[in-house]
Amino acid sequence: MELVQAMLDAWNHGGPGDLVRFMADEHEWVEVEGRPESPAGPSRRGRDAMQSSLSALFDAWESYRLEPEQVAEVDGERVIAVVREVARGRTSGLEVASRWGYLITLREGQITRVEAYRDADKAL
Repeated sequence: MELVQAMLDAWNHGGPGDLVRFMADEHEWVEVEGRPESPAGPSRRGRDAMQSSLSALFDAWESYRLEPEQVAEVDGERVIAVVREVARGRTSGLEVASRWGYLITLREGQITRVEAYRDADKAL
């Protein structure tokens, strides 16, 4: 759980490079129920793809943070994180908020898979 908390902190206070350092070289990030409009598609594999995707995301927003509501161990390899996503548009200045659920798989001190759910209850 500490690793996931540290990743969320890096998301909120660092850049894409700070975030991907928590991920295994060949991790997979899957938008199980997420952003179909993403040019990268529903899945990203590897640090380079994730860093590129995050750079594009962070560039589109003036601010973008994940406020943890719940972080809990599911079993010996998985953690669930329910977050409130809050972002302010770079051009419009409008703030948007939504609730997400992430099912995160960890092995040997690194994140190997993230399943993102726009409906946090489905992740739970």
